[in-house]
Amino acid sequence: MTKKNIGWVLVIIGLFMLFKMVRVSSFGFYRIGRVSTSAIVLVLLIISSISVVVNKNRFTFGCFVMSLCLLVVALLLGTEFYFAYSSLTDILLVFVPVVVGAGLVIKSAFERHKHKMNKYEF
Repeated sequence: MTKKNIGWVLVIIGLFMLFKMVRVSSFGFYRIGRVSTSAIVLVLLIISSISVVVNKNRFTFGCFVMSLCLLVVALLLGTEFYFAYSSLTDILLVFVPVVVGAGLVIKSAFERHKHKMNKYEF
């Protein structure tokens, strides 16, 4: 296994443990004051999906993708996350693999870039 693969495995393990520590208290659409964005986002999604079926081109497909992204963002903004109570040991067991794995991935990327630069020198 290379440094890069080990780094990715450590990052995935650390993020998995981090996501297990996060609790969701409420889930729904984002609200601006008293107005919920659910109707706006769903109407945009329906209109863009109809326009893709009627006339498929880059613009209509781009509008459909943007409305899907807007739907995901509205759901994420409306969700309340909090961390469960945990000890320092648990937090270190989560963040150490993420930091070490990210370091290994970055180091392997720089080593590969340095190797390519030396290869093309005269």
